[in-house]
Amino acid sequence: MIAPLARLGLFALLALAPAIADGVAAQERQRPDSPPPNRPPPGRQRADPGMVAATDFAFARAARDNGQWTAFREYAAPGAMLHQDSGPIDAAEYLARRADPLQAVRWAPGEVWSSCDGSLAVSFGRSEQPDGTVGSYVTVWQRQRNGDYRWIYDTGTPDDPQPVAPAPITPDGDTIVVTEITAIRARSADCGADPGLSMDGLSAMPGNASSGGGEARDRSLRWRWEHHAPGKWRVVVDWVREGAWQEALAFDVPDA
Repeated sequence: MIAPLARLGLFALLALAPAIADGVAAQERQRPDSPPPNRPPPGRQRADPGMVAATDFAFARAARDNGQWTAFREYAAPGAMLHQDSGPIDAAEYLARRADPLQAVRWAPGEVWSSCDGSLAVSFGRSEQPDGTVGSYVTVWQRQRNGDYRWIYDTGTPDDPQPVAPAPITPDGDTIVVTEITAIRARSADCGADPGLSMDGLSAMPGNASSGGGEARDRSLRWRWEHHAPGKWRVVVDWVREGAWQEALAFDVPDA
């Protein structure tokens, strides 16, 4: 489990979202003239985790500006799913009958994992409800034919217990206090490696648990949800690093 960002970290990400998204995307675009070893063969699509982070920020901004469920509908891919207490549900059906709340949930990504070819990516970040409740979320992104990213799976959970709010800082005189500087980690899987195990080779869940998920077209990243009981599920993300499958994220609900 990845340690959650502090409440101040969420505020910092939200405040600096446009600059961070531009910076991550620009960093991903900077490539040397000679292709590095971790690059797809010529003519194939490549990863762009910076664009995924920028899309997640734009999604969050649209929720605040245009309405929460309006933004969810706008950024959803065909067949998108929302994972709730009863299990994954069809997002289009759920969102079609929901009016936007007066205030939207606020969120910001902290980590992005992308397949080598960029066909699939996952973002993990922090969220805040209008009542101040904070938590974590996972969003799976799929690259569309036009190159844009749209979400195909989304879930989240509040922290339990909730973190203690930090005491207000009252600097004296001209003192400048920097409470926290938060960075986004946006990375891509190795290219050209074949770890030898696809989603079809994964074992079924024991007992009454159900599961599902998917993998990138180049099989360098895969994700899986496991629903064990009402209100209890998890999301696991694996990717290819150093020629083998490695776990990138294991997100449990409730979040311990």
